[in-house]
Amino acid sequence: MSECAEQCIAIVREEYDGEILESGTAGQYEVVFTVPAEQIVQFATYIVNRGWWHLATITGQDLGEQIEMLYHFNAEEPPAVTIKAAVPKSDPRLPSITPQLPAATMYEREIFDLLGVQFEGHPRLERLVLSDDWPEGVYPLRLEELAKQAERDEEEKA
Repeated sequence: MSECAEQCIAIVREEYDGEILESGTAGQYEVVFTVPAEQIVQFATYIVNRGWWHLATITGQDLGEQIEMLYHFNAEEPPAVTIKAAVPKSDPRLPSITPQLPAATMYEREIFDLLGVQFEGHPRLERLVLSDDWPEGVYPLRLEELAKQAERDEEEKA
C-alpha cells in the first residue's frame, strides 16, 4: 500500500463521523471504503467535499445474495476513491445520490435498468438502456439471467 493511500485511509477514518465497515486498497493509487447502504449519500457527499469531486462512474455487480454498488471518484491527484455498498438482492434499494450529485443520474438509471436496483429519491428513475417493451422484472446483468443466456447459447450451438 502506498504512503499516499495509507494517509488517505487514516484521514477519512479519523474525520468521517459515520460508519465505515471496511477500508483498504485496490492497487497502488486507489482506496476502497465499504459503508452501509443507508449511509451512501452521507459518505459520498463527504468524499466530494473532501476533494474527490469527480464521479467517474457507478458500477454494480451481482454477488449472488447481494448486489454490490461501486461508486468511483477521482480528484486532481491520486488516490482515487471507490465506495462500496451492498444491498440484498431480494430487496435491492438504496438512497439515490443524484439529488446531491447530479452527475449520478444516468449511472443510477443504467443500474436500475440492468440490475434492478431501486434508487430511492432519484428524480427520474426510468429505463435508459433497455427498450420500453423489455419484460418487467428481468434484469440482464443478474447472475440468473446471464446463466439463462449461456444456456440458450449452448442450445443454439447444439
